[in-house]
Amino acid sequence: MGGLVWETVNVSQSTRRSGEAFASIGQGRIALNADACDLIDNIYNYKWVNVIQAKQGNKVIKIGFRFTNNKEKYSLSAKRRKYKGQEAEGININSKQLVKKYFGETKEALTSRYSVEKIDENTIAIDISKEL
Repeated sequence: MGGLVWETVNVSQSTRRSGEAFASIGQGRIALNADACDLIDNIYNYKWVNVIQAKQGNKVIKIGFRFTNNKEKYSLSAKRRKYKGQEAEGININSKQLVKKYFGETKEALTSRYSVEKIDENTIAIDISKEL
């Protein structure tokens, strides 16, 4: 191939278990990875989440998910992920209204990642102030 110089490109695939708890946001869904799910004991036994928010001044900087088995008026379903028909590690919270409220219309076509932390025994929070 006259005049072309070929070089090796060093890229790696991200692993499913990176050791970092994060949430992927996009297409009307908040997907918690396996490491985020590990923050709550027996998380897969919970059926619902109640959404809470934390403000700094007038700005929301974190949104939280309090896992529960008691459905309330504004509870959202917490669905265990599936891969090829089998249950997999991770939870999806499907809500276009929730994604639109905190991330805007742009997340319909794109997916972004945000860090997740444990707040208490059945609550985790997503730091929406900075994208990973």
